[in-house]
Amino acid sequence: MFAIFPLLAMAATPPPPSAVLESPTRHIRTTGPYVATLLKDGFYRSPTFARLVTRLERSDLIVYVEAVPKLPPGVEGRMMMTPRTHDQRYVRIQISILGSIADQIALLGHELQHARELADAPNVVDMTGFVALFERIGKRSGSGSREYETREAQETARQVRRELI
Repeated sequence: MFAIFPLLAMAATPPPPSAVLESPTRHIRTTGPYVATLLKDGFYRSPTFARLVTRLERSDLIVYVEAVPKLPPGVEGRMMMTPRTHDQRYVRIQISILGSIADQIALLGHELQHARELADAPNVVDMTGFVALFERIGKRSGSGSREYETREAQETARQVRRELI
């Protein structure tokens, strides 16, 4: 019975920051130094953000994040699913470059929560399944026909923001 506790502790222990932030096989990737800084700051400053990163690191989902100068009106961040390749699922997150560093980290946490929602649905492998998932767990938002929001992502952004203050 005592042997179970070390195993549970290991499962709950996050991987070292270098594994999730710098490894070439990490699951959250970016080519931009700005997003890399947001990921690192979020990981070290927000336990909620660090848990999201750790959860995604242990999933079959590869997340590409990019900061973009402009998104459609009313959209600060978005996530799109790309075609599955070699039994690997991929998403692309875009975040706008607006607001303070804390605002940006909270926005990234919001979008990473959406990625976690997808990671928790391993049967979703294409855009049809993606849309069906977010219609089931979220609600339509904005003027676009494929814009969805979840309570969990909204709360995650608020929690990350509180932890950064």
